[in-house]
Amino acid sequence: MEKELISASGVNASFCYSPAIRYGNLLFVSGQVGTDESGGTPEDIEVQTSLAIQNAEKLIKAAGGALCNVLMCQCFLQSENCFEGMNRAYAGFFGGDHNLAPARCTVIAPALDKKFLVEITMIVGL
Repeated sequence: MEKELISASGVNASFCYSPAIRYGNLLFVSGQVGTDESGGTPEDIEVQTSLAIQNAEKLIKAAGGALCNVLMCQCFLQSENCFEGMNRAYAGFFGGDHNLAPARCTVIAPALDKKFLVEITMIVGL
């Protein structure tokens, strides 16, 4: 098997990593942050979480998948104060009536850039 680069319009790929890599029937989505199409970053954790998931969804769709195929999420929060808001926004995409919630780990980690309150990585079955 070979690795295949997956990218999507509006998803930042200017750093020294791939936005997403398909390997067989798995997709590994690099950490997505809450930026909008113009590169703006809102200050609200719920809005940032929604944007991060939407940015990941663009990559998942580019690989032929959907959010209901997400197997695992890793959520990195700048502060424990962000957890409640992140969880509220996250629940709008996963679990409940939407689909079976993926496995998840949430970690408090210092951000490389203080404007990013959340970063989310995903592993997706295709």
